Formats: sequence, structure tokens, C-alpha cells
Amino acid sequence: MANLPFLLSTYARNITMFGNERLTPRDDFKGVPESYRPDVQSYAARNYDYDELDRALDKGWISRQEHDDIMALKTEADPINKLAT
Repeated sequence: MANLPFLLSTYARNITMFGNERLTPRDDFKGVPESYRPDVQSYAARNYDYDELDRALDKGWISRQEHDDIMALKTEADPINKLAT
């Protein structure tokens, strides 16, 4: 079964913007289903800028490895692929 687009955005937002979920199981969170993880990371790379992802890392909502993996998915074509000022 294909991943549901509305869940990708919901998972990414809950992890990156609100910190009320984790990508992988830790901090007493069960993490998103494994089949969704690559797509959630890709969604975050396309839709969140550096400041938002750095903030999620600083707050512990994503791990250093998760942050690096998401950043590696960013491309020049991403509309919010900009460096933090």
C-alpha cells in the first residue's frame, strides 16, 4: 500500500514543527511507521528551511543523523533551499 500524502505532511509537521512525534522510536515516542520514514524525510527536505530543521535538531526532536539525512535530500530546486542568515 502506498503512503498517504496527508500522513506524510502530518508526520513531518508533528516532528519538525511541534516536537510531539519522533521519526524513530525514542524519548517515549513510538516513531513513525518505518515505511513512511524516507518519504517523511523527503517531505521535510522539500518543505522546511534550514532554520526550521536546525530548530528541530536543537530541541532534540530530530537526531543529528536524521538532520543530516534530511539536509542531504535538499536540492537546488527546492523552493526553500536557503541558508540560514
